[in-house]
Amino acid sequence: MRILKPEVAKQRKEKILRWVVQQYVETRRPVGSQMLADSALKDVSSATIRNILKDLEDEGYLYQPHTSGGRIPTDKAYRYYVDYLTGVQKMAAQERQQIERQYDQRVNEVDNMMLQTSRLLARLSGAAGFVYTSNVKDQCVQRLDFIPLAPGALLAVLVTESGIVRHWPVRINSVLSPARLRILSHFINEEISGLPLGQAQQVLWRYIQSGHREIADVADLAVQVLNDIERPQANAHELYVEGLGRLLENTSEDDYDDLKQMMKVVEEREKFSSLLNEKMTDLQKSNQKVNVSIGSENELTELKNLSIVSSAYKIGDKTVGMLGIIGPKHMEYTRVMSLVNFIGSLLEGSIRSWTAQPAKEDEHYE
Repeated sequence: MRILKPEVAKQRKEKILRWVVQQYVETRRPVGSQMLADSALKDVSSATIRNILKDLEDEGYLYQPHTSGGRIPTDKAYRYYVDYLTGVQKMAAQERQQIERQYDQRVNEVDNMMLQTSRLLARLSGAAGFVYTSNVKDQCVQRLDFIPLAPGALLAVLVTESGIVRHWPVRINSVLSPARLRILSHFINEEISGLPLGQAQQVLWRYIQSGHREIADVADLAVQVLNDIERPQANAHELYVEGLGRLLENTSEDDYDDLKQMMKVVEEREKFSSLLNEKMTDLQKSNQKVNVSIGSENELTELKNLSIVSSAYKIGDKTVGMLGIIGPKHMEYTRVMSLVNFIGSLLEGSIRSWTAQPAKEDEHYE
């Protein structure tokens, strides 16, 4: 009997494990020893393959739903497979160019950016896509604009450097000309641009209380806007999720109850946002680009039969949000990891490009 060197035996076992995972991802059917012998390891006997499969089962990588049937991967097997893929898979240049064109077509306004990014992730992955941004209170102000709508009514638009847009209607007792509003916006933005929102509010309060000439005749408007800034933050975090219906389409009856629980978590928003906020913190600490949490690795039991592939996006060196895909454990990790990584870089580029544009209030006013 030929005895293999330990490193050769280890490589063979890992090759079999990877093949089982890949085959199950593609077919959703348990993998048997005969299938391996016919396809992946034609030079290895069925008996040897059965022994290796039994070892992998004993080690917690595989399990048999039925005694006489094939084996399917466990969470531990998926984790090995994902770790193996990290840094190996690269998206084809042609596919990258196609996605980039689609992204440019859909993401042309900053307040549409997050929604369209989550939709594109969902469509390209066939699962659910999400984009999450951290608490706007923790972010820096890009600008605050006032847009006239009608006599006595205008729209306040607050934009952060991460691309979050808050806008809300404001009622005023007097009529302000568009030129006066532009001058007001210009003055305010010279004072608060680049400051964290909380600090920006304090600066504006000081100007109002001091009766500064640039803001004196619109003090009522400024006070109202400062009070209203707090109002859009009932949900402290922004979460965009698209494509949950795709998960339903690809779910068996056995998994339906688990998926309903997961959808409940996502719909509750705060619970899911809290999980994503923890992941964002972990990514920032570890300096990882892409994170994959598989089944039981997810902190929420409602997600035990799903995987989350996520990536943090940054403004400068600060992590301000996450994007990713929620899908079944048997998802095509090779492609999904590359997809999340690439679209994350497109989102960062879009935000950088948008925030680099001259603000309207920088124009010359008569």
